[in-house]
Amino acid sequence: MAGAFSILNFVDWFDKFGNARDSLAVGILKNILSPLNRGRKALKPLGSSLLISLLFVSAACGGGTSTSESSDLNDRSSASSDETSSAPEDGTTNQNDDEETSSDLQAELPSRSSGGNGDGDSWTILIYIMGDTDLEAAALYDLLELQDAELGENTNVMAIVDRSDRTDEENGYSGGDVLELGNFSDTRLLVFTADGLNVAEAADGGPSFGELNLGDPSVLAEFIKLGLDEFPADKTALFLWDHGAGWPGMGPDETDGYDILTLGEMRDGIEVGLEAAGVEKFDIIGMDACLMASYEVAHAVSGLTDYLLASEELEPGHGWDYRSLSILSAQAEVEPLELGRAIADGFENQAKEYERASDITLSLLDMAHFDDFTDVFRDILVDASDEIGLIGAEVRNASTKVPAYGKMPNPENSSHHIDLGAFVAEWYDWNPERLAQFEESLEKLVAYKIAGPKHQKSTGLSIFFPAESSYVEESLPYYRNLTQQTDVDFTQWSNFLDEYLTAGEQIQTASYPIIDQDSVVNDFDSETSEDIMISGFLEPGTYDNVAEVVMYYGVIDPADDTLYYIGEEYGAFDAETGEFGAVYDFSILSISDGEDEIYAYADLEWEYDEETNQELLWIDVPLTYVPPDEVDTDDPPHEVVLSLGVSFGEGEGEIFSEIFYQVDEYGQWSEATLNPDGYLNPLVQMWDEEAQDVYWVDSSEDTWLWADPAVLQYQFSALPSETNVMIDIEVLDFGGNSDWTSLNLSSP
Repeated sequence: MAGAFSILNFVDWFDKFGNARDSLAVGILKNILSPLNRGRKALKPLGSSLLISLLFVSAACGGGTSTSESSDLNDRSSASSDETSSAPEDGTTNQNDDEETSSDLQAELPSRSSGGNGDGDSWTILIYIMGDTDLEAAALYDLLELQDAELGENTNVMAIVDRSDRTDEENGYSGGDVLELGNFSDTRLLVFTADGLNVAEAADGGPSFGELNLGDPSVLAEFIKLGLDEFPADKTALFLWDHGAGWPGMGPDETDGYDILTLGEMRDGIEVGLEAAGVEKFDIIGMDACLMASYEVAHAVSGLTDYLLASEELEPGHGWDYRSLSILSAQAEVEPLELGRAIADGFENQAKEYERASDITLSLLDMAHFDDFTDVFRDILVDASDEIGLIGAEVRNASTKVPAYGKMPNPENSSHHIDLGAFVAEWYDWNPERLAQFEESLEKLVAYKIAGPKHQKSTGLSIFFPAESSYVEESLPYYRNLTQQTDVDFTQWSNFLDEYLTAGEQIQTASYPIIDQDSVVNDFDSETSEDIMISGFLEPGTYDNVAEVVMYYGVIDPADDTLYYIGEEYGAFDAETGEFGAVYDFSILSISDGEDEIYAYADLEWEYDEETNQELLWIDVPLTYVPPDEVDTDDPPHEVVLSLGVSFGEGEGEIFSEIFYQVDEYGQWSEATLNPDGYLNPLVQMWDEEAQDVYWVDSSEDTWLWADPAVLQYQFSALPSETNVMIDIEVLDFGGNSDWTSLNLSSP
């Protein structure tokens, strides 16, 4: 077996990125047009200058955004079909006053679209829109896209739509009318056909089905039964819509106790609904949500669908483009693979239109190959389990080299989803034949995928992998119990993960990394250097389990000698010799809103784009956000992360991606909806001497930035000369045990 990882030639490494880093220190700027409608329309990049114009969509993961042809909701509502029925006559809010939760979906539905010829060309598509969240406004735009879709005569699309009674648009909700349905806050059933939109009637003859809890699997089951009973078809699909978190599930339904549809509940609801309708399985199950193209989710729907369509990564605010369903009218007969590809391509095209395509993913899994893939994967895990104590360092280091999804600088807030195919290929190197079988079976499983430049190495399927148990102390027990709570069977991976985490916890103290402090050297010259390269060696016998080298750099406030960490980057390590090293260029990220400027923490990751032959820099910046209505309250600020993508062509840095993400207390991810009148403050790290650990604080106690991406500017620049700088290099084993070396010096 190979060592943990081979050392990089530090000089070659620095030469590779030196030009880009020099340019980075010059600065990165951007211009953005003033707000238009609910988003900000972008200019095109201005040649080779550092200026770039971006689009910011005030939406969230799993939702949708209006297209350039769609203005606001009220304008579009007036253009809805004249054949719409059962809408409130006065256009006013039609709410369920008693807020009684009901799962009764007995409905009077229109007749199915005619024209089916029995040749296998009819489709029924069921869409489960859990819009009783801060994605409500996004849900309404997706309804407009459904209205715009040109459906074939043999196609019926039935959507259940749950809305919120909140109307604060700046936080993602809406009080708007859509499709002449009024501002309802309960649950409706809508049917889209080639003839237009029809609104189903409840048992009392009205359009309201009460306040249904879409986090309840019985509601999902009844919706499936109703749709398949009323609209039998040759081919069927189920699309689930909301926030997503991977193995924790989807949701929440806020009005009904923030109820989450867990994976176990999701499987139960689908199974019961299919059985009640007398249908064996769906042709496609899709999840218009974040992080759902995972090994765990695939297990949850295995046997219930021929194809699974979902994203490994967070989805940008516009979500899927439901106008892609127009393929059902463009062709006489559409196979599930063709429909899945059309949706994926539509998603990618819309992401490019909104300049959100940098980190997107969408995978179409052919579930006919899932069992074969699982068998090969299990063989690898069984083979590796006996060696877990020896390969633990390689396994953890592999997780740092592959695409990670829902990642935040603070690991306690990360989703810990990584790309499964790339991950296994990085550490399972002693049985090439079995690895080839694994990669071949994965290639068959992933029938089609799209990925942005940040995720060129994505293979189409993710998995939950926390590098150490301290990151997930609260959630890990729920993950371990998942197989006991559901019919989902991925016990072998769960066992392997437990064995890995346990082996890390059981590393003997004598084997913890110990740096030979006398060996630590640097090449810094205060008169001539623009950067510093630090290297050293670990004591013999203490580096067998080393998995990571991380460099943290900070500045010391001369007023009170307080140390603020402002960034981190991976270093390099040689498993054969115990040598480690890292390079720092004395640059610092600052963010300005045109009025104030604040230093920010930057988590940097470099990637080479083979298509454009450019170096790409990905910057994650943790921040706190306070909406304007919470400024004078005791509510804690919301934690968000800014993800920036920077490309380097002719030595100049150009921002091509700017997205704010958030994760709630339930682990559900979304693109953040920022109110421009709210406040942002970058987070930095401080050292807690008593706890012997770092913690996050606001970069400034008395200065905030406007939460308006239209005015924000980002600048990487050299630290002021003679700034008191602290550089710490941490060497960690796979159990999280570590040793440090520190260097305190003045910047050049």
